[in-house]
Amino acid sequence: MATVNSTTINTVNIGENLMKSRTRSFLATGALVSALFMASPYLMADEHHKKHHGDRKDIAQMCEDFKAGKGRFDKQERREKMQEHQAELADRLKLDDEQREIWKQIHDERREKHEKRAAKFHEKLEKRCAEQEG
Repeated sequence: MATVNSTTINTVNIGENLMKSRTRSFLATGALVSALFMASPYLMADEHHKKHHGDRKDIAQMCEDFKAGKGRFDKQERREKMQEHQAELADRLKLDDEQREIWKQIHDERREKHEKRAAKFHEKLEKRCAEQEG
């Protein structure tokens, strides 16, 4: 029979331990990275929501603005801004008269669709504000 040297056994044990620790660290790293990826949309969504929608929790202020027709409910101001924006875009695209007429028709159709959606939203908002008051 062959005898096994004690240093050989220790070397094998160290190699096994090294492989186990390396595997564990890879698993731990993977778990950490996946946890960060899973948490990041939740963490970022709150800031995204606040940036684009403002503080929507204040329904009383929104109802007040809706009734007064100010802020985001000022239709005339918003329409003027959109028309200016569309004119700037048409200038940048260097559209001729015929193309500008088509451009105008496209945006008129979009505005009509938007007004239909906005009317539905306003009905819902009126109900919500009435519930808020009463």
